[in-house]
Amino acid sequence: MSICAKCGACATVCPVFHVSGKESHTARGKLHLLETFGLEKSSSAFIDIFSACLLCGACSDICSRQIAISKELIAARSSFSSLTGPHAYEKYLARKLLDSPERLTGLRLLAKTCGKVLGDKLPLGSGLRLRLALFQGDVLSINGEDHNRETVFDGTPLAWFPGCSTRYLFPDILSSCKSLLADSSFSLQFPESLACCGLADWAAGDLEGARDNARTNIEAMEETEGPILVTCASCFAHLKKYPAVFEGDTHWQPRAEEMALRVVEMSAFLENHDVKNRRQGTECTQKLRVFYHDPCHLRHGSETMDKSRQQLEKTGRIEVCELPDGPRCCGQGGLFHVAHPEISASIRDQLVHDVLALNPDVVTSTCSGCLMQWQQGLAAAGSKVKVLHLAQLLTQEGRE
Repeated sequence: MSICAKCGACATVCPVFHVSGKESHTARGKLHLLETFGLEKSSSAFIDIFSACLLCGACSDICSRQIAISKELIAARSSFSSLTGPHAYEKYLARKLLDSPERLTGLRLLAKTCGKVLGDKLPLGSGLRLRLALFQGDVLSINGEDHNRETVFDGTPLAWFPGCSTRYLFPDILSSCKSLLADSSFSLQFPESLACCGLADWAAGDLEGARDNARTNIEAMEETEGPILVTCASCFAHLKKYPAVFEGDTHWQPRAEEMALRVVEMSAFLENHDVKNRRQGTECTQKLRVFYHDPCHLRHGSETMDKSRQQLEKTGRIEVCELPDGPRCCGQGGLFHVAHPEISASIRDQLVHDVLALNPDVVTSTCSGCLMQWQQGLAAAGSKVKVLHLAQLLTQEGRE
């Protein structure tokens, strides 16, 4: 059982509590429920409370007792049925889609067709219109003619883990990464049979589903050499946790540890290897105002938080604008926004309001989920501020 001091520090940093005001939504409240009632008599209300967590990690960071709160909550969720809790069927279907490249491809083609047919007929603020717009680019074909397993450039091997969102929603990120690495000594490699990183399953408490995805990715990456470049902050954080996914497994844990040692987040890779932008350091009279959104998975439990800002500042063409109270969660939280859309939107809209007051030209991040949340939030606010992945922005600023 936990050793929670009941100090309430977790409440001061919890995005969900700041919106709902419910003690049960704090880490302290959830741990108290576990200590008092356990999991044997869990009700629908109990399950609802335990689903109301973004797993952002802020509470663990501030906890004086260093309780691994996310680990406790995931263990609790693993005891619940996957078809219970708020919007359970939607979350279940979303996870099953992420577990199957074939299903994702089919969904994407259907959504792209619907977007073309219905896009202009839907109201500008329609949630369906905003979601269909995400599917209008071309699919990234890992095994296709343009993006096969052969190296893109001659040089030191560099494996690449694109993540589901890059493959199916943001394929331009690949082109941007290739452009950034064009003048470097690295050669991108694309494993043939990658799966979802497994974070969605893990966060939902489907531990075996998460392990199935992890096994597929470990085996695929064992066929490659060099560092493993990850362009999504959430994927990066979960790939780094693969050893914990296989805790106690004498066969898979050592293999997971070897892979985790190779995993590197994109902005840290660019900074550590001094990969230069073509126009890096070129000053201009009017700088682009950019708000960099810190993904929670980098802000809590990672040492790469400042690398993205360093990359932006090195361009000499960008002014990074900051919130006076520091970085905040956007409220996306993987499938949290499906289970608790109202809370997610409230967290998002408060952040969007405060960021728009900074008058940015662009919002950038390295988390695919955060990018989608920002796209929908800015569109809902009627703003035309652009949303770009860091790789896209650096490439754009590097073009002659």
